[in-house]
Amino acid sequence: MISRILEEVDKLTRKYKTRDPFEIAKGLNIDIIYHDLGNLKGYYYYQSRMKYIVINKNISEDLKPVICAHELGHDRLHLHFAKNFAIREFGLFDMSSKPEREANIFAAELLIDEPKFLELVLAGHTYSDIASELCVPIHLVKNKIDILKIKKC
Repeated sequence: MISRILEEVDKLTRKYKTRDPFEIAKGLNIDIIYHDLGNLKGYYYYQSRMKYIVINKNISEDLKPVICAHELGHDRLHLHFAKNFAIREFGLFDMSSKPEREANIFAAELLIDEPKFLELVLAGHTYSDIASELCVPIHLVKNKIDILKIKKC
């Protein structure tokens, strides 16, 4: 499944010439909506052939692209789940379910540019420093390390 995720991200970044999840969502005709969602970070749903990513308007600006990328992963990988109900995100980095792991891997591959990431790793930066430099949560940095290990095999 990881190879399918990597292929999907590669296909999207080549087609839309960007790693910006908002631009990609726009290109895919996915509406992005902002609401006060309380503890919910965001969700993805599909209804009447319309696709939506809903993001909590109260989360930090740095986290909004992460939520968008994660939900975009659900669109590309788990549309069959969203046809019956919304895929809701309370704990973005919940790795206990397969769909959440896959959406996190998708987000890490989409948001983290590999050459820049490798440059930071080879310069001896910590995971925390890399996360800060790339404006992503540390969990995505760990996911990217795992992705690179798989790519080398």
